[in-house]
Amino acid sequence: MKIILDDLKVKVDNPVQLYCDNKSAMSIAHNPVQHDRTKHIKIDRYFIKDNLDRGFVITTHVPTELQIANIFTKGLPQGRF
Repeated sequence: MKIILDDLKVKVDNPVQLYCDNKSAMSIAHNPVQHDRTKHIKIDRYFIKDNLDRGFVITTHVPTELQIANIFTKGLPQGRF
């Protein structure tokens, strides 16, 4: 994402904030222990972990009902958005 913003001449000095409603995914990203059930996402996990360690990315938990992106993927009550 940072490369795209650089190409668009948008200067970003702060870490990119990722909002996630899955606490297990956030735990896997922060925990360097190898999990048997996550071997299929090993490369992605190392990529995210590396960016977390460098301070390029910050993860923040957001409950499912407050995830704005869910309006495109899930049937949510009309009053929410």
